[in-house]
Amino acid sequence: MSNVRSGREIDSALTKKGFIRVRDGDHIRYRFYGADFDNPLARTKISHGMLGDTIGSKLLSEMARQIRLTKHQFLELIDCTLDEENYRNILEEKEN
Repeated sequence: MSNVRSGREIDSALTKKGFIRVRDGDHIRYRFYGADFDNPLARTKISHGMLGDTIGSKLLSEMARQIRLTKHQFLELIDCTLDEENYRNILEEKEN
């Protein structure tokens, strides 16, 4: 499992897993909601320019932390071996 991913891979994977994409100034923000749409359960962002670039290990780790996953789990989410249902289960466990 490589420690880099393209911005497009991340964008595609997050939106397929239920994240809402919002273009905002210089960034694309991603928010993941539960049943309560008032407050997101998790959120992260990337700059518009990163969509065409490779995102390295340091930024992947930061994005993973922001959406409450380990870096390994985040890479699984991007690579589609961690699906939306299992991601929701991880977040629920962290809430309890």
